Amino acid sequence: MIWYWLIFSIVLFFCVIDIFKISIRTFYKKTLLSGLIILLGLFAGLRFECDNDYLEYVRIYSQAPALGEFFAGGYNLTDVYGEPFFVITNILFKTIKAPDYIFLSFISFLNLFFLYKVIVGFSKYWFLSLFLYVALMYLGGGFTQIRFGVATTLVWYGIFQYFKGRFKLSIVILICATMFHISAASAAIIYFANRFLKLNLKIILCILTVSIAITLFSFSDFFVRFIGVFFGDSRYENYFLLENYTEKASSFSIYFYSFNLLIYWLFRKQMIRNSSKDLFLFFFKIGITAVFFGAIFNQMAILARFGLILQFVFIFILPYTFGIKPMRIIMLVFLILYGAFRFNQYLGEESFIQEYQSVIFNK
Repeated sequence: MIWYWLIFSIVLFFCVIDIFKISIRTFYKKTLLSGLIILLGLFAGLRFECDNDYLEYVRIYSQAPALGEFFAGGYNLTDVYGEPFFVITNILFKTIKAPDYIFLSFISFLNLFFLYKVIVGFSKYWFLSLFLYVALMYLGGGFTQIRFGVATTLVWYGIFQYFKGRFKLSIVILICATMFHISAASAAIIYFANRFLKLNLKIILCILTVSIAITLFSFSDFFVRFIGVFFGDSRYENYFLLENYTEKASSFSIYFYSFNLLIYWLFRKQMIRNSSKDLFLFFFKIGITAVFFGAIFNQMAILARFGLILQFVFIFILPYTFGIKPMRIIMLVFLILYGAFRFNQYLGEESFIQEYQSVIFNK
């Protein structure tokens, strides 16, 4: 697993720019960030048989029709697995006779392009945010589950537009994201939370307490029966027959993010000085919503991805907490150790990720 840890270490190394507040011209800073994005894109796009999803995506691509076959052969979009925009992308690349690794590379760079846009738009600590994305979401999203990866960063690009007051554009982007993966629909919760959620310490403690209480019980069997009624006859039916998809997911992140939100709120004056009141409140509302719905979605492993869409906000929240003056070093060490812990979870003995191979050397 040395190649995965090498990527992790490279991204972590560049965090010194944020940690020590090294002054770099914006052009050079964007160039460094772009270089890391390209590295991550190539690492994911040129992989070969090193995760469970790889062969499935290659199979889907190999069976997809070219555009001429699509119209001449009586195909429809449901004949190719995946949401409509993902299917169309398969068909277009099949039409130009691109090899599968070119298609996978395109999807990977599409995901990371929008990641770049939201990090530059939302984060003050670009390299720490990128590090957290790699640690918390890259292997499980943009590297393996590529439809989910694109949906996540695309929908967050839409959320950035929403924060900037471009509501209609953000809705269009949200719809496009769901056309890559249905889990992006969970981002609609953010619009309601930002509009109706009122914040004070009592409400915050109540929501966090209820969220933690939910994690202490298992409702996965109820979820399977309830959701199965709606999706039992669809292409999602197989998910409800596999125990690892229907069992309860780990709730460790719920506890960690709950603790972090309390720190974020208690030191809110520093957080606001370091960003702005509007951005602080926006992030906090999404963060506490992510904890609450994450606790609910974790009741069934296959739904956990809906919660991850919301929890993406923590790649922006967590870097701010390392700057808290009384506990700066402690929070920074805690952040890096948590990142390493989460990254290692993807690489354990029972993981769906195997030793890294590349099409350049192994195909």
